[in-house]
Amino acid sequence: MVSVPLDSGESVWIERTATAAANLLSHLLRPGARIGLAWGNTMNAVSRALVPKAVSNVTFVQLNGSANAADFVSGFVTDTILRFARNYSAKAQMFPVPTFFDDPATKQAMWRERSVRRVLDLQEQADILMYSVGSHTAHTPSHVYSAGYLAASDLSILSAEGAVGDVATVFYRADGSHQGLSLNARASGPELTLMQRVQESVCVVSGLGKVAALHAALQGQLMHRLIVDEVTAQ
Repeated sequence: MVSVPLDSGESVWIERTATAAANLLSHLLRPGARIGLAWGNTMNAVSRALVPKAVSNVTFVQLNGSANAADFVSGFVTDTILRFARNYSAKAQMFPVPTFFDDPATKQAMWRERSVRRVLDLQEQADILMYSVGSHTAHTPSHVYSAGYLAASDLSILSAEGAVGDVATVFYRADGSHQGLSLNARASGPELTLMQRVQESVCVVSGLGKVAALHAALQGQLMHRLIVDEVTAQ
């Protein structure tokens, strides 16, 4: 839990939380490590709090696609992933697929392609995962909600099906369950069981708007480590 000044606002909370996450990542990194990253506002903040440190043969792997109908190559996502990699003199493996496919069958076909399978295999082999929870109710809405990745009809379906948050753009309900949510069949993020299998799965959360999504993720045991500011935790 990250301490914050009593009279401070959410911008200070996220800054301090991002610094704590950046320090933890530097502590955890070992030569040859593979790190899966889910992009978003929080990971962008963490990337800006990193202190340069060279670690040999490290690879950062993007966990979910970043293309949408309006912007096929997202500079926001690319810059975030590359900032992590450059900080540690590491390699970056991007995942150049749509964040959400229009048709689940298209996703299934893409997942059989060797180039895509290589990225999926790297994700499965990750030693460390770092991500946040997404929420459309946060003071600063998660990037996936604010940058045109989801249509109004998608949000209506998520609400009707009881989704309260997402990890790597894979959605889950208030009890942490994710099976049967229709949008997940079109989502490019990994099965959320990956967060349960990887021992160093680190969830970084800050902001009162993310409380419901964080509570649900805890219910579903979708992390092994949590870095959160004390006000959000309370």
